Amino acid sequence: MRTTLQICSWLTLFFLVGTTGCISHIQWAHEAEAISPPSCVPDHPPTWNDFSRQDRSSPTTAQTAVRFRIAQLHPPRLEARFDPEQSWVIPEAVDSWDPYVLETSQMLLRHEQLHFAISCLLVRQANVVLQNGGNLQAMLELVRATAQRLNRQYDKDTRHGVDLSRQADWEQDVEQQLQEVTKLE
Repeated sequence: MRTTLQICSWLTLFFLVGTTGCISHIQWAHEAEAISPPSCVPDHPPTWNDFSRQDRSSPTTAQTAVRFRIAQLHPPRLEARFDPEQSWVIPEAVDSWDPYVLETSQMLLRHEQLHFAISCLLVRQANVVLQNGGNLQAMLELVRATAQRLNRQYDKDTRHGVDLSRQADWEQDVEQQLQEVTKLE
């Protein structure tokens, strides 16, 4: 027999799913169809299905790993690739039907998705600059260093996504810049 608490938990869960949807993600700007393959792989925000489940003795709940490389295309350009083997989340943060855990999980996912979006933004900006020529290797090193610095600043500013106001500010800024650079490609 279900208790009142269990029924309230299920009602809260259905309310959350109904009002926020099962998958919460940032607004994504897809690259033009003429750009194939895309400079961000995948060309959409990652979902929890893309992250490995790992028990970690770490102060963080999840980590997003992105690898940067020179794509051997004509003309060559930079690529940001989500690394599912090095991207992880602790199971208890996502594998639960508890309404509070579900809501927190979706907020954490948005935070991790923005880490990927920051990397994609930098690669897309670099590729726009490289359209006029330039040193690919030097640009790759610059993108790597800038991504590391920006992602650290993002975590610091948002307190790893806990400061919802700052999280929203970062999301708006990155989403807007993704839209703008996509128009230049």
